[in-house]
Amino acid sequence: MSSGTEEEAITCARRIEGAGAVEVFLQISPSSTRDDARGQFASMAALAQKALFAQGLSPNNIVFGSIYFAGAPTWNWREVLTCAWETSGTLPISALLQPPAAPFYLCTMQLHAIRSASQSGVWHGRSAKPAAATVLRAGARHLRVMSITPRAELGGSADVVDMAYDMLAQGGHELTARGLAFKDVVRTWIYVRDIEHNYRFVNQARNRYFDEQHISRLPASTCIGGALSGAAAPVAMDLYAIAGNQEVCVEPIRPDPMGEASAYGSAFARGSLITEPGRKTLYVSGTASIDASGQVVAAGDIKGQLDCMFGNVRALLAKAGMDFNDAVSATAYLKRADFYRDFLRARAASGLSVKMPTTVVVADICRPAWLCEIELCAMRAT
Repeated sequence: MSSGTEEEAITCARRIEGAGAVEVFLQISPSSTRDDARGQFASMAALAQKALFAQGLSPNNIVFGSIYFAGAPTWNWREVLTCAWETSGTLPISALLQPPAAPFYLCTMQLHAIRSASQSGVWHGRSAKPAAATVLRAGARHLRVMSITPRAELGGSADVVDMAYDMLAQGGHELTARGLAFKDVVRTWIYVRDIEHNYRFVNQARNRYFDEQHISRLPASTCIGGALSGAAAPVAMDLYAIAGNQEVCVEPIRPDPMGEASAYGSAFARGSLITEPGRKTLYVSGTASIDASGQVVAAGDIKGQLDCMFGNVRALLAKAGMDFNDAVSATAYLKRADFYRDFLRARAASGLSVKMPTTVVVADICRPAWLCEIELCAMRAT
């Protein structure tokens, strides 16, 4: 295993057991670093299947996955994956154009899989677009919907505000079709082409849609530069929603030492805390180097920004009664690949374990002055 200043391990896993359930979070990189994107992808797929089998799971247990490509694949990655894993149907995985930050890698993968004798199996539904996964646990329905885009018929005639609004509306339709509503959304991931220019348009659409839907509890969110592979639209989204009950509670986390994102026009919570029988789970939104007034901290200084970023995440975890030892998965976004070594050193200094599945990719962030951002999921038994 790496020391934090060396290359990432090819496969990192975090296994959580409790209340009769097994949850596994995986981060997988190719075993080959040859300049062959399809070969790297094939080696990564084989490693992912092996890692799942080692945990007593299979690809059919996957509830959420992201594949990060350095460039758009020239082959059908879903077909290759389905064949390699010997699965049928469409798994809940999004393919993103966000290059891995680690040298030589042309792709990397993040997976979340669940198995439990006391809950229903993972149901992937029958619709290929968008892919979805549903799990029933403690009388609550947990739904992931992946790769949501605006309607294709909008084409190039609509502006970014309208396309972002339509993307959110399509997400709402997918939820309604499954008996949920946007008020049930716990977490969103929004990918935006040319985010430094288009972020304000996405915010306009999100604010309008949330107002119309009377959303009182804002979801956690990451809105980051990137694109869905194969999608022409400038925006795409994954989401996680829960149809809960009296035993399952979702609440936003107070933002100290950061201010509320809504104070500067961004409709999301700094984190969403899910409390259910036997455990609590915290989804930390995309978090950067920001102070309580919404200003960028340590502009132009990657080391200073990383320190502030990890400090902000530590404070959010503390609000939920957690710390970095409870982290089960993270995704870090760096503005430049040459910040990768700085990130590894800052992660080690923060106390975030090098054994914890962490994906590090290159992506523009919503403000030009920000050089890094991270999102994180943490769990603790109660």
